[in-house]
Amino acid sequence: MKFIVAGVGPGDPGLVTVGALKLIERADLVLSPHSHAERSSVAELAVRPHLPDLKTTPVLFPMTGDAASRDASLKAQLEELRPKWQNAETVVLPVIGDSTLYATGFYLYELWKQLVPALELELSPGISAHCLAAAKSGSFLAMGSEILAVVPATAPRERIVAALKAADAAAVYKPCALRGQLRAAVEEAGPWKKMLRIDRAGLPDQKIFAGGAALEPAAEYFSVLLLWR
Repeated sequence: MKFIVAGVGPGDPGLVTVGALKLIERADLVLSPHSHAERSSVAELAVRPHLPDLKTTPVLFPMTGDAASRDASLKAQLEELRPKWQNAETVVLPVIGDSTLYATGFYLYELWKQLVPALELELSPGISAHCLAAAKSGSFLAMGSEILAVVPATAPRERIVAALKAADAAAVYKPCALRGQLRAAVEEAGPWKKMLRIDRAGLPDQKIFAGGAALEPAAEYFSVLLLWR
């Protein structure tokens, strides 16, 4: 059996690749990632306009920092879904952004591999959120010998600051994780000539915050903070 993690971009249906759509359309089983049981899957919503008759099976990815709790939930769901996947040749999981960068498919694959040691993995690339965010702001991320850092705000604060200090430009994912420490961490690694935070880039309710407003405590999970020297 082959497990395919297909990046479908940040959420804009117009940015889903032809390659990802072909993989999804041909799959024996398509899993739909959900962060909460009562919420729609952003990845599925990006694909649905292209494949309106697509049949999907939901998988809940617990939004928790507790790895043991997350893994236990995913393992239980894999066992529950066994009748659907045990005879499948290809299973596709569409994920937001790119399949190789902070993708939830990694956790599912690692656990699935324990159940099916011969499980194959294929990664289909998609447009990353920081690339779309930069494009929406009309700004080049980095040029020539400039160093670009891609930093998860879920990392320890000292590592975030160190990474930012070493960079000429940076994309900070999930700045909401820093809560009230966001401004202090970014300013400690400064100075910065330009700062932009884009919430829900590419979606109908996209919001852009510039300058000091970009460092206000962010509550939105689908958010990227861009910084330039």
